[in-house]
Amino acid sequence: MPFASQRARQSSSKSPQASHLDRPGSSHEDHAVNIPECDQSPVFRVLIVDRDSMSGDLLVDALTREHRCEAVHVHPMELLRVLATREIDLVVISAEVQTESGSGYDLAHTVARRYPRLGIVILLHLITRESVIRAFRSGARGVFSREQSMTTFFECVEHVCKGCIWAGRQETDLVVDAFKSIPTFNLISTNDSPALTARELQVVHCAAQGKTNRAIANELSLSEHTVKNYLFRAFEKIGVSSRVELLFYLNLQGQIVNAARDEEFDVGQSTA
Repeated sequence: MPFASQRARQSSSKSPQASHLDRPGSSHEDHAVNIPECDQSPVFRVLIVDRDSMSGDLLVDALTREHRCEAVHVHPMELLRVLATREIDLVVISAEVQTESGSGYDLAHTVARRYPRLGIVILLHLITRESVIRAFRSGARGVFSREQSMTTFFECVEHVCKGCIWAGRQETDLVVDAFKSIPTFNLISTNDSPALTARELQVVHCAAQGKTNRAIANELSLSEHTVKNYLFRAFEKIGVSSRVELLFYLNLQGQIVNAARDEEFDVGQSTA
């Protein structure tokens, strides 16, 4: 149901405050997501999924007070349900959020797949090349560092809501440096470069999803040492030296992901 319809149903005597889903001592089912009222039509409709209710409330208050937005802080487990029943322009997700299915990156990835036109901003506590790249790969169109000002946060929200991609100077520099560091890859289809084996392709595909060596080993019924060896051999064949470079390679040579899916073999069988 659109936000405007819910406002029309609300009594004029009610206070324009949002109730939050993660108050201590209450279950998620006990609280409805109430959207704050605005004196004028809202510019943007925003959901905040932060690491804790205090941090989320600060962002909500800032957006509703200073930027004429309809904003509410929701629990990570409630996000998909709210998106299915509300018209939303933007979701702000903290990378530090932890759910049963994974981190804030994983939640953003799920949202991006279900709602590809929805703007997503990921909040980062620690800015590294890996975290920025992972944020954009998760489906974010904006990356915001908690060290930046609220004015910069408003700018990020406004640009992403308008369909633009936004990153601060530090984050942009990291992305540009990552592109500049990409080596000239060896195409796996050339005769001069040995092709990746089916198992190497599978391990590489898992690594590109951000899985640790231990997680890959458990999924493929291999030892961590074997996974490490497969990655080492694959990196040498492709011509990369890190997982970040591997991600760019997979984006440029997407056929190796499809090739890994097309290969038929028993995932429980270990090859030397």
